Amino acid sequence: MYEINNLIFKYPKNKEETIKGISFQIKNGEIFGLLGPSGVGKSTTQKILTKLIGKYEGEILYKGKDLGNYNKSYYEEIGVGFEMPVHFSKLTGEEIVVLLNLN
Repeated sequence: MYEINNLIFKYPKNKEETIKGISFQIKNGEIFGLLGPSGVGKSTTQKILTKLIGKYEGEILYKGKDLGNYNKSYYEEIGVGFEMPVHFSKLTGEEIVVLLNLN
């Protein structure tokens, strides 16, 4: 579904890159999460994949096609849960899996 190759991004006012050449794939039907400490580029990566941020280096393919070639209809195909609001903050991981029938 997604293929990300050597993704690099630097905010204009930063001296160093926020995202330093990451590569990964997300397969069709897969639920994918980004985990890591504060400041490593998780939210920035999400913003790039949802086309809220552009001007990155590297390659992002969605369904084999360059992400930049998609129009607004792209948003009808994807779903993203950003860090706020946390809808299930009172549930355990197991309870969320059961609730969403992910097992």
